[in-house]
Amino acid sequence: MDREGISKIKRAELMARLVALDQQIEAQAARIRHGEAMGWDVALSKKRLVTLEESRRLYRSALKHLLGDDAVGRSG
Repeated sequence: MDREGISKIKRAELMARLVALDQQIEAQAARIRHGEAMGWDVALSKKRLVTLEESRRLYRSALKHLLGDDAVGRSG
């Protein structure tokens, strides 16, 4: 496979992971809201949310490196 083909695969993989992280972040935030409403200790859930958000920032940075600012801006 040529470099361009590999680059396209990497881009698609990073985009898919970014979408998956967005979904995990949304679900984790919903769990935190529910736990807070129930009066539960959600400190560990909040810590996991921070970890997910940091992972998202890293993937976004990698996409920005591959695609440039314009393409990443569209994906969040």
